[in-house]
Amino acid sequence: ADRVSQVPRVGRASASQVLEPRGRSVRHPAFALPRPPVRGPVASWYPCAAPGGAASDTQRKPPDAFHAAGSLKWHGKSSHASTTMAWIHALLVVVALAAPGVVATRSQYHGKLIGTLYGSTHQVDATVYAASDDSFSLVNFTYDGLGPDAHFIVGTKDQPDASGLNVPDEKGSWAKLRRYTRESIIITLPNNTKINSFKYLAVFDRSAGASFGHITIPTNFETPKPVTVGRLRGQDGKESGPVVLVDSRTMFIVHFSYAAKDEANFLVGTGPLGATDQTTILKDEQNSFSPITEVKNKNITLTLSEGDAWANYEWLSVMSLHNQKVHATVNFPHFSKAIPLNFTKVAPMPTEGWKALESRGQQKTYLGKKLGDLSAGKHGVFGTLYAGSGKALILEDFSYDGTAPDAFFMVGTSSQPSKDGIVLRNEAGSTARLSAYSSKTIVLKLPSDKVVTDYRWFSVYRKDAEMSLGEVAIPSDFDYPRERSIGSSLSGAHRTHVGEVILKDMKTLFLKDFSYDGSAPDAFFLCGKGSPNPQGTKVPDENGRVAVIHGYSHADLTLTLPGELTMFDIDWFAVYCITYTEIFISVTIPKNPNIPPPMELLETPKQMEQIDGSDFENCETILPNRLQVAWKLESNSILFQLNTKLMAKEWAAFGISGDKDRNQMIGGDVAVVYLEGPSNKVKLEDYYLGSKAQCSITSGGVCPDAKSPLKGTDDLTVMSTKYENGLLSVVYSRPLATTDRFDKTITPAGETTVIAAQGPLAQEPPGVVLYHTMYWTKSKTTLKLNRQAQRNCQPLTSSEAREEPKTETQFGGRDILRREGVTTFTARIGPTGGSRGYAKITGTPGWGIVWWINDELIPVLHVERGKTYTFIAEGGHDDSNSARYHPFYITDSRKGGGSKEDAEALGKPGHLLLAGVTMGPDGKPDVSNAVGRYCEWEHKSIDQSNNVKTFEEFKKTLELKCEPNVKSGMFTWTPDEKTPDIVYYQCFTHYYLGWKILVKDPGTPDEPIASKTDTPGDPMRPKYDSDSTDEPMTPKHDSACIFGSSLLVTSMLACVTLRLSSQLTRHQ
Repeated sequence: ADRVSQVPRVGRASASQVLEPRGRSVRHPAFALPRPPVRGPVASWYPCAAPGGAASDTQRKPPDAFHAAGSLKWHGKSSHASTTMAWIHALLVVVALAAPGVVATRSQYHGKLIGTLYGSTHQVDATVYAASDDSFSLVNFTYDGLGPDAHFIVGTKDQPDASGLNVPDEKGSWAKLRRYTRESIIITLPNNTKINSFKYLAVFDRSAGASFGHITIPTNFETPKPVTVGRLRGQDGKESGPVVLVDSRTMFIVHFSYAAKDEANFLVGTGPLGATDQTTILKDEQNSFSPITEVKNKNITLTLSEGDAWANYEWLSVMSLHNQKVHATVNFPHFSKAIPLNFTKVAPMPTEGWKALESRGQQKTYLGKKLGDLSAGKHGVFGTLYAGSGKALILEDFSYDGTAPDAFFMVGTSSQPSKDGIVLRNEAGSTARLSAYSSKTIVLKLPSDKVVTDYRWFSVYRKDAEMSLGEVAIPSDFDYPRERSIGSSLSGAHRTHVGEVILKDMKTLFLKDFSYDGSAPDAFFLCGKGSPNPQGTKVPDENGRVAVIHGYSHADLTLTLPGELTMFDIDWFAVYCITYTEIFISVTIPKNPNIPPPMELLETPKQMEQIDGSDFENCETILPNRLQVAWKLESNSILFQLNTKLMAKEWAAFGISGDKDRNQMIGGDVAVVYLEGPSNKVKLEDYYLGSKAQCSITSGGVCPDAKSPLKGTDDLTVMSTKYENGLLSVVYSRPLATTDRFDKTITPAGETTVIAAQGPLAQEPPGVVLYHTMYWTKSKTTLKLNRQAQRNCQPLTSSEAREEPKTETQFGGRDILRREGVTTFTARIGPTGGSRGYAKITGTPGWGIVWWINDELIPVLHVERGKTYTFIAEGGHDDSNSARYHPFYITDSRKGGGSKEDAEALGKPGHLLLAGVTMGPDGKPDVSNAVGRYCEWEHKSIDQSNNVKTFEEFKKTLELKCEPNVKSGMFTWTPDEKTPDIVYYQCFTHYYLGWKILVKDPGTPDEPIASKTDTPGDPMRPKYDSDSTDEPMTPKHDSACIFGSSLLVTSMLACVTLRLSSQLTRHQ
């Protein structure tokens, strides 16, 4: 963001200032532009237009938005107005960039002030700020460096002592502190601890047991966090989503739209608009000064220059530079001094496991925890061994000349490498002797029933000579990388709950027993740095899709971080509603966790090569024209190639029968394959068919071995996969015998009874195998696995997928007419009805919950002036729980949320308080009659709004739950002649929960709002709703003429004016 500031007034030196992104002042050389085509007199303000080539003060001044002495006027014919206006904008930016100057003085932002760290010894002194929730900013820090063992420490006692926790210095080092002289540094707490967990920060010498100086952290100190400052509000009543100050330099604007014909820019400044010496033009996300033209519902990130901060400004506006028209503004004077500082965290010195691999350029790849370097070095053996997990070893930069006649990868339990060790499969799944390697990084898997610490050594071992060519010792107490639980029993709004959050590896999160009702309009799995904020990175769902998350009920979800992102790059994970900046649940990611690397990212090209099963000498068709199996025996294992027709939402299985003498599914040991996510990733799992029931974590059923209540192991190794045009091929390896109680031992000699089937997958939760209603082996099928070569398979033909049509019947929005005689309305909370409810009725995205009046979803209420109506409020009473606190009131505001508005606006047109909430004698809103017990229509499981046909069916998927032993709120309302024709029932603390009340005079027709005059395509939005601010209701110039009988002449004049304006705009 480049700054234009301290532009002169009349009589002041002519200079504009520019701050480059690196925070330094640059004198830009003046440069010439082609002059605009001019017919008639030139502009009265034009740089370089003064006689003799000298630009006067007046000529160098920009418009009033930047303190020009007078207004900007043009002389010439209007036929050139469009070209000239473009030149105005170009020249404004050119003047800002080309004029020499000095950077304006700006206060430097350091974070939220804590106080002064001062000591009477060793010259310790600093001003201390909270830069974030886990980092201190020390300004002008001084220390003489003479303490023998001095460190930064934090602690939970009232005074510093040796029990305090060491804090690494500004470079992430744990070494004793050096000398500092008035230096500004940032230090970050270790282990993801937080500032407000401690009582002090000190410079403490451990050898002397003395504090050289400390600062007390105030009790209940609130650390900096992103702040929602409001919304960009336009003169036309439209507004953006929340505007969030993410940190001192970063702003995030949700759902920004701009459709005006004037080109505009984002500006920030102090003081009144158009009367300030501190105004900044912001660059856009492409680092350009290009004006905003047309934007619709876009999330935008704006960033200030290095060294600048939002604390230097009081407002953000969208302004047209050429005519100084302000289109929208948001103020943030008192919010900006309690947000995180924009800085790059320095983590403590990293643990072993990171390595920059040549093949990956400068990108660091995590390999796990280092075990050691291969010793001996015979036959060119070289490499470094890591434990990727308890089950996998990773050899980095492994080399071997391949000339030894009988060399293998081996592990053993003896004190030294010997021929009695166990041979490990190589990266291709083979136990054949090793070939040559040159600087390869490979993954080796241990036997399924063992972990790393079950062995004493790893070796590249030559059996014929009983010689180790290179080895690494494995300590018995070695702490290998493993899954880590980082949160449990978390609950939040929208019935969000997770039993446990587990870091599976550096890319993968596992949500156990996850539930969420699916009704929030803009909820995502989100992760990021610092504290949860809407600028975080969206995490794809369990199917690999980045979309608003749907409902879940007690589901187990596996989520993968997108792109190159790893757990080392993030501080938090959350279920987060972006539009309303609401955190449903969140967890903190520990720093440098000792967890496995993502194994699939470490596979070498050799591991990913497609294996051609055509060289398997045996093949049989198990399900005609559906499923074939080829196989190849090895010494202790067997390779299978499964070829099948398969579409999304289907599974196929092949394996050993539950009864060796007949075809039996129950008790079967099978491999199940299906497609995962929108990219159709092939997924293969080892299954045990315990019963005909779906898998249960308590009672079993059709379960993956690894998820069975008795905890078996997945003993299948995928060698290659291919999916194309509905045909799937997967090659996998399986031991002939395992120690897993669920696996059948395969005997190559003799007949083996096999089973196969195909069926549908459950979509919720995803990946669950349902009953095989499609195809299965209906009679005994046997294979002789060690038979002579014989291939009895014909090529399979492809198949096509089918899509089912969806219904879009509208839910809710019924008219409760006057003739029905209803004078009492009970207001409760309920779901929005998905895309067919609130959003379809109002044309506005909902918050996930809305008002249900008399147990109907946002009906239109018809009332009569002079009659009294009773409203019973059951939207909650506990103001400490925002998700369950919804004071019910009547207003002329289409969006409601009066508590979020400026105090002086309440009670005035646009924010009238008609009933429910009133202004108390102290000038503050009184909500006492608008609050009461909390009642909500909740989903019995997950949101079924897209899976049912009628509102009645939808309502059957809900259940009403009311808070016991709490009274309802109640008030009466009598609309009168001053009451607007259209008002709204709303929530005082949240936007967009309610809908319309139509106020009629006695004797007027009792007509539903959904009539023949409705806007096409939207049966609930009338043309006479003059206060609606939705896009479809915004009048166009040529269609804005609606004549009323008593105001015909006035309306005609207004219409003519609008049409002339439209023609002039087009002409210009």
